[in-house]
Amino acid sequence: AGMIQNAVSELRQSGIRSELIVTDHEPATIIRIFACVISGCDVVLIDENTPDESLFALARMAGTESVYASDPDLLEELCEECGCAPRNFDSICSMKMTDAVAGFHADEEREGRLIFFTSGTTGSSRAVVLTSESLLCSSFSGQAMLPCGPGDIILSLLPFSHVFGFVCTMLWGLTYGATIALGRGTRYLLSDCEFFKPTILPVVPSLLKMLMQQHVLPASLKVLLVGAAPLDAVSVKALQNVGMKVYLGYGLTETSSGIAITQDQKDPFALYPCPGADIRIEPDGEISVATPCMMQGYLDFSETVREDAGSDEAENNDNSAYVLGHPIIPVEGGRLYTGDLGSLDTRGALCLTGRKKDMLVLPDGTKIFCPEYEEELSGLIGLSDLTVILKQDRPFLVIGDSGGNVPENIDSLLAEFNEKRAMGLRICGVLSYGKPLPRTATGKIRRWEIEMPLV
Repeated sequence: AGMIQNAVSELRQSGIRSELIVTDHEPATIIRIFACVISGCDVVLIDENTPDESLFALARMAGTESVYASDPDLLEELCEECGCAPRNFDSICSMKMTDAVAGFHADEEREGRLIFFTSGTTGSSRAVVLTSESLLCSSFSGQAMLPCGPGDIILSLLPFSHVFGFVCTMLWGLTYGATIALGRGTRYLLSDCEFFKPTILPVVPSLLKMLMQQHVLPASLKVLLVGAAPLDAVSVKALQNVGMKVYLGYGLTETSSGIAITQDQKDPFALYPCPGADIRIEPDGEISVATPCMMQGYLDFSETVREDAGSDEAENNDNSAYVLGHPIIPVEGGRLYTGDLGSLDTRGALCLTGRKKDMLVLPDGTKIFCPEYEEELSGLIGLSDLTVILKQDRPFLVIGDSGGNVPENIDSLLAEFNEKRAMGLRICGVLSYGKPLPRTATGKIRRWEIEMPLV
């Protein structure tokens, strides 16, 4: 707390109003995030593992006044790229923990907001504006559905630039007295579970399956919280058979993380709404939600707003005077249309069935659900890096990085696949992407990036 207070004082003296923070699991980085928000400095969060080209593009788009990264070389490159003067804040974290200020509390001034970029599975990433209020509300909602507290150790392996990692591997536990163990990076993924002996582990399915395959989940682990993507029933059952409770969560960046979660271990795929979450199924099957954890809106980087604290516009519209200079696009009517498909059962539990954008709609209105096609094609052809797109209104198979292992009889295999389908639903040909298909950090295919060069 004292280290954060020192950082708050220096940030206020510096006059910085917006900062890009490259997130890692260094304690100094967490201190920096908290200090920025408390001091009134808006924070743009980007994961340290973002490819350089994307990282620099997002940094330029954000246009913050300052940049923070624990890696000095990366900090220098980003400052040069963004036109920021490097600032020396080494003293911020120089105070020992034993010198922490007793009774630390936030000053009653404007807090900074936190900007998270969406993963962009169906379009370019969007900048989501969240607040300490919405994020702490999300922590409260999670606690009401899945309690943690003193005696629990939550292992933090997920990036803090993703709202699931920020809330569920850090903020939730800190709020309710659990111990947070900061993972030591990719190199130590296999040993961190045994080293820290967590009782709770929030994970995405791809990471969980890797840990399961390596048999490194420790005996101390009692609860797995799985988010960001679905987990298959076979894996859920295998984990339950060794005494672990598996909770599946559903949420979005726009809702500050979770809005529904497992309650009954006998039916873990039935997700019950979190407190205050009004979940509705629209006529076309899309899930919409209203929640007290809702974002303020999306930042519009396409235009900037002239800042003039004395203008009537700035006085009457807080969003127009946003310190980054970008207008905020609010959620229309306070209800978010998620793009996900689902149903509500008689108990009020939510069952997820897919993504609207994972469906290809043919000219006659017939729909192809891509994940089903891709799972069957992957098993038939023996390749995992593939997807299905529409080209000239016809379905085509796209193969990414095949490692030179495309079977010679692929035409006959596709003929076997097509035999089971009506004429209009058959795969019309094979396209080579020439490199691994672009995916999000959670393994979801970024379809829009594939379609642009191929369609």
